[in-house]
Amino acid sequence: MLTSFFKHKLMPAITFHNIEDVLPVTNALQEGGLDVMEITFRTGIAAKAIELVRKNFPEMIVGAGTLLNSEQLAIAVQAGASFGVAPGLNEKVIGTAAEKNFPFIPGIITASELEKALTLGCRLVKIFPCNLSGGIGLIRALQSPYAHTGIQFIPMGGINLSNLHEYTALNIVLAAGGSWIASEELIGQKGFDIITENVRCSIAITR
Repeated sequence: MLTSFFKHKLMPAITFHNIEDVLPVTNALQEGGLDVMEITFRTGIAAKAIELVRKNFPEMIVGAGTLLNSEQLAIAVQAGASFGVAPGLNEKVIGTAAEKNFPFIPGIITASELEKALTLGCRLVKIFPCNLSGGIGLIRALQSPYAHTGIQFIPMGGINLSNLHEYTALNIVLAAGGSWIASEELIGQKGFDIITENVRCSIAITR
């Protein structure tokens, strides 16, 4: 199921501080041609933001990001999120996601964490913080011994328009994620047209 969400190989991570920004940002993403987004649980309005998107843009696939515990995951499921994402590997959260049949992407950064993810049944993992930990070189190093397992990666951290192609050109990378499409600064400035253009540029790069 998860692999079908990322046809453009992109997963924008959106952090909302004001509820009035939710619909304009979602519209800007959609206008650019994107139908998937991750709303991070870094602010108290994340669940409400997911509910708003699901109600007003039912065709948008909404993930819940920065899920650090089982309680947050349960809230995300209740809000209508289609999948969850975490920066790290938490066995309890992975177990809760499995119990709820909720598609979940844990975060890893080492070979040992990757092997643990595989043991727990995860075949799609977020690599974070990717660019600070070796970037494209790290992915290539992990790809050699683990590609045969069917694992796929979503690198996040330090990815932008200038290096996006390096990541998405690798077959083991299902999608690249980050805030460059709709940063907190852009949202604060109401730069919705720029967000739309960032989506279009990103899609052009990943084709």
